[in-house]
Amino acid sequence: MTPSTHNRVLLVLVATVSVVGLIDGVVSGDADVVALFALVLVGLAVMWARISWHRPSVPVRADLVTWMEERAIEGGESVDSVVDRAVAAYRSGLTTSDHDA
Repeated sequence: MTPSTHNRVLLVLVATVSVVGLIDGVVSGDADVVALFALVLVGLAVMWARISWHRPSVPVRADLVTWMEERAIEGGESVDSVVDRAVAAYRSGLTTSDHDA
């Protein structure tokens, strides 16, 4: 999952609903509901940490994402490795574009 504002908003929304469910479970004395919503909140906290501490998100055109995924499959490596190498090659001047000329 790539970090984005939409993902964070969705996590906050689900966390809010889960907190309300947790409070309702505590008030009603239903231990199963309390345990369920507590586990959901723990899972959401882990997801929040993953998207917050992950690499920065950079929007990329769909055709480029397809190209990166194909290169990753062909090379037996992660998409992140393909992206790192492509950006490093561009930065090193191994590639040129109309904007650089």
